[in-house]
Amino acid sequence: MSWKTPLLLLLLPALAIAEPRTWTLQKGSGRARFRVEAPLDSIEGSASGLSGELRFDEASWAEGSGKILIDLRGFTTGLSLRDQDLREQFFQVDRFPEAVLSITRLERPSQGLLVPGRDGQADVVGTLSLHGKEQPVRIPVTVQLSEETGHRDLRVTGSLDVAFVEYGIPRPARLFLKLGSVAQVRFEATFRGTPPAGGPVALAAPEPTAVPASARTAPRLELAVVVARRPEKPKGQRAVVDWQFAFTTVEGRGERLFHDPAVGGEQNANSCASCHAWRDERTGLLDALGHVAPNSSVWDSARRPTFWRGFADTVEQATTLCVRRFMLRPGGADPAQLGDLAAYLRRISPNAAAPLDYASLFLTRKTAIDRPTGGDARRGAVLTERHCGGCHAQGSIRPPLEVGLYEPDYLVARVRWIAPHDAKQMPPMPMDRLTDSELRDIVTHLVGTPDRRIFQRKPTVAPRTERGTPAAGPLATAGVSN
Repeated sequence: MSWKTPLLLLLLPALAIAEPRTWTLQKGSGRARFRVEAPLDSIEGSASGLSGELRFDEASWAEGSGKILIDLRGFTTGLSLRDQDLREQFFQVDRFPEAVLSITRLERPSQGLLVPGRDGQADVVGTLSLHGKEQPVRIPVTVQLSEETGHRDLRVTGSLDVAFVEYGIPRPARLFLKLGSVAQVRFEATFRGTPPAGGPVALAAPEPTAVPASARTAPRLELAVVVARRPEKPKGQRAVVDWQFAFTTVEGRGERLFHDPAVGGEQNANSCASCHAWRDERTGLLDALGHVAPNSSVWDSARRPTFWRGFADTVEQATTLCVRRFMLRPGGADPAQLGDLAAYLRRISPNAAAPLDYASLFLTRKTAIDRPTGGDARRGAVLTERHCGGCHAQGSIRPPLEVGLYEPDYLVARVRWIAPHDAKQMPPMPMDRLTDSELRDIVTHLVGTPDRRIFQRKPTVAPRTERGTPAAGPLATAGVSN
């Protein structure tokens, strides 16, 4: 008997008790976030209700299995009517209330042993059950084990593509060319491990330090539905403009930057001119195409003592606030571009003592209007072109608006920037440029009559009287007031 035999005999009991550990995601502790791109920018929301568990041993984690359930009934986008439509018409949660990811094994593990503080990679192999159909999936994941006194946590991140056609998920016909057919799913979850039946198994300590508790996050799932987009214009393409200043001058360079979306971040579609006119609007708000800019003209505004209700002291500071907030460039404008833009804005501001006027900014943030669909739809069609057509048009920076696609409270929230809104690059429209009455007409037009609604709700059967006639009440008289 060699000297190795006694050592092997000592190790056998430990190997015998290395049974799979259960890793639990507590029901209700999960959180899901999703983003759906749509003709009016995007829809963002969240869902609660991730639950499930994994079964594997750290020493042989490639043999793991498990099941994760995602409750589709609890998500919200912040607008109840839209949530109801998506649940009933898109996910059909009355028949298919949850999605189930079943894990059968892991393939191509990057290492044989999971140790705290060291990332591991593998492919999760299993099935995804969604909308009553089950399809095989392979999901690349990254896992990281961490250990604290009394417990171990496993953080899992990964991504997969879900083709809706494979799961028979219906989409409104009028949206078929606008809604994408593939969902890009990104997920992140943390599981708490329980000791195996035979007791804990000691593992080698890693060289890297364990991940601190503050670095771990709650379980989260992100869903982004890709949209079929119109062909994008080249980044530097500009509208046809009758330039006032030569491009060799500093104000000429600024004038061209004023019309150039390249001033913003990579995903930016706006230029300064998307929101602001550059002419004296005392002669009228309509431009040559019959459109009204969303916000006040920058003509004669660059010599005010302060800007943005006192948040900016110079025109450069005011400009970079716009670039950060509405043009998707978190670091602000490029210093050289900022200087050129400021020179242009000062050149078109002849009044050396321009008055302060923050009324428009103050009046932007108002409460919701009453009777949002009680306006004149025909007048609303004209006003929609006037106030929205500059950006929402075929081949423009945003797609045309679709009658019947939107909800009243959704439109009002976006225009007036009432929480929860998802306006992103769309600026708030001040009341001095778009009154409540005009907004009511626009909303009435865009919401449309019940027969033009893209998301059609199932009709609710009204209770009947003893004589068999429909009972009077809200259901009997529901409709859009005009």
